[in-house]
Amino acid sequence: MFRKLSIAFPIIGMMLFIVISITLSFYVAQIKAIGDALWTKENSKAEDIYYVVESLIEREEKRLAVLSIALKKHQDLLEGLNHFQRSSGDITPLKKAMDDIFLQVGIDLFQMIDNQGHLIYCANAPFTPDSTSLAQEMEKISRQANSPTAVRIGDKWVLVSMCLLSPPQSQAAGIILVGTFLDDNFAKIIASETEGHVSFGTLEGIIASSLPFDKRNDILHDSMKESILEIKSIRIDRPEDFKVIHFSPMEVAEKLFSVMVEIDTKSSHELVQQYKKHIVKFSVFILLGAISLGIIFTIYMVKPLKMLQQKAKETVRNISGIDLKETKGNEIQSMIQLFDALVATATDHIAERIEAEEELKKHQERLEDQITERTSELRKANQKLRLTVGELELRTNQTMLFNQIGDLLQACDTEEETYTIVARFCRKLFPNDSGYLSIFHKARKTLTTVASWGSGTPPDTEFGPTQCWAIRMGSLHLVKSPEIDPLCPHLKEYENNAYLCAPMIAQGELLGIIHLRFAPAEAGRTEEKHSEELLAKRLLVVSLLEHYAPPLTNLRLRETLRIQSIHDPLTGLFNRRHMTEALQSEARRAQRHGTSLGIIMVDVDHFKVFNDTYSHEVGDTVLCELGNFLKNYIRQEDIICRYGGEEFVLILPETSLENAFVRAEDLRKKIETSLAIHRQGRIYTITVSMGVAAFPVHGRTAEATLSAADSALHQAKKKGRNRVVTAGTAQESGVRSQNTEDMERPS
Repeated sequence: MFRKLSIAFPIIGMMLFIVISITLSFYVAQIKAIGDALWTKENSKAEDIYYVVESLIEREEKRLAVLSIALKKHQDLLEGLNHFQRSSGDITPLKKAMDDIFLQVGIDLFQMIDNQGHLIYCANAPFTPDSTSLAQEMEKISRQANSPTAVRIGDKWVLVSMCLLSPPQSQAAGIILVGTFLDDNFAKIIASETEGHVSFGTLEGIIASSLPFDKRNDILHDSMKESILEIKSIRIDRPEDFKVIHFSPMEVAEKLFSVMVEIDTKSSHELVQQYKKHIVKFSVFILLGAISLGIIFTIYMVKPLKMLQQKAKETVRNISGIDLKETKGNEIQSMIQLFDALVATATDHIAERIEAEEELKKHQERLEDQITERTSELRKANQKLRLTVGELELRTNQTMLFNQIGDLLQACDTEEETYTIVARFCRKLFPNDSGYLSIFHKARKTLTTVASWGSGTPPDTEFGPTQCWAIRMGSLHLVKSPEIDPLCPHLKEYENNAYLCAPMIAQGELLGIIHLRFAPAEAGRTEEKHSEELLAKRLLVVSLLEHYAPPLTNLRLRETLRIQSIHDPLTGLFNRRHMTEALQSEARRAQRHGTSLGIIMVDVDHFKVFNDTYSHEVGDTVLCELGNFLKNYIRQEDIICRYGGEEFVLILPETSLENAFVRAEDLRKKIETSLAIHRQGRIYTITVSMGVAAFPVHGRTAEATLSAADSALHQAKKKGRNRVVTAGTAQESGVRSQNTEDMERPS
């Protein structure tokens, strides 16, 4: 039955289904978009209200802070407090002054208490907290002097600021408390400026609200507590009341409260209903228009099918001589019958032609096979000859490269120069592969990637020795397949290619590793050939390490000896030998550029007594801690050296005598007040004496200037220690030296 129907009917039905689905989707999408827009609008309004609330509270905090500072210098209050102290309790002048100020400034709390927390006078009657409540909150308020804080006094929360009132030339002292109640009036004032109901609460419950008393039972105390405990905002929708309630934590004067904002959504609900009506009308209009267009489209589509059916009937009649009768109903079914007849006729004619072509093709294939066989034999012979010549050239080039890298590594002055050389030669040895060189640092016990080549991604800057299987095993680690071989953890990513990690070890000591990631095997290359290439590259890596390890060991040994020759073994600072060279070099530079060179000599006061009293180990700790303190104090271009014993020298390039003296005095004060030396559970403090000189002010040579600084240091020690003296002048600073127990006391 359905096969006899015209194709127009299913097309029209399908188009109706599509149009209705699209219309419904449009309706749902528009309604959702309107809801999302209103949701965003409500959240934005809540954020604006919270911002206004926070601004109003900050304004009130600033007002109280400024007021407390101003009251601290109020003459009437100072005179009233002085009279109260002298008259043994007469508060008449103080009461008048506080009452007048209370009427002028517009605050809720204005009280004066003594140092023990006892109330002297309260100008904000009838609210007069007892002395016990004040004493309980005094410690909290005193921590925030001149800075408002929120405290609970009695049964009320107060935003309060405190200042100490002390009349001049009098021992009388009192504490002024000014504050604003965080109560319903405060909430109503904020609500009037935000156009929404606002409530404040703590974990104990509501403390202030602009809502009427009969509606406060609707406040969700659990949500308010949750917003404080978890420090997050909470939104609660009440569609039956057309309300949206936001709970959000807010810090008021370093106290965490929950602020509740109630937003009326009735207007938004009415707007959504109005939009729904407009969308329904628009959807119906779209549906009717789409149905009309679908019918017109179907009519125009069926007409060409009729013409194509007639053309197919004529073609079958011309080829096979069969005149097929046209069936009524489904146009597609009629077209299928016509094309079946056409295909059957064409198949018969084509089969005869295919048989002839297949016979001809067989003769052609036999001839091509013979030609291909002869050509393949010649190509294999030629390819084998080329491979042999290429391998010989490669071996020659590799030998030349290794000779060249050996000469360059032997000529390097620093270890860092070798990194670049190795990376460049690896690019030549392995042009299609990528990898990196990692050097082991014995002090940090980590490997650092210092050079890389190719397109691979190097690992993290540092990784531990246990993150490489080659170091664990002490031999080369070759990974051909990640499913079988273990992967090194120091790799960031693995691209399913083979790789090799080779440890560099000399005299039983780990120097580093070379990681080589092989390029993917070329298409058509056999497994045997690929394995031969991997073996050849493995031998190259081993040979490279054999050429690299000895020069690297020699450079490290030479660098270690150089560092030991210019550094003090106890403090790690430059020693006297390096100081002499550096001082002469800086003096020559200052002479060339016409600048001044400052020199400061530092000596630890009573260091021998310190050693005799607390042991030489503690004395060594003092020198080490002082050296670290000086190292952190100086600029990057300054030079600090241990001159000998407990004496240190600071070389300050491009520093005038005046600036050197200022820096020395600042350093002396910081050592005296800030340097705390911890040793065996005890804390020691020290003082230092300093001599300051400048080149070329105090000498034509660096040695003469250093001698002048040394003389100034001796003058500082003769004048009582713990001071700074400039060479050749009477300028000095510091304090008179105290006894040894005070200057070098353990805490």
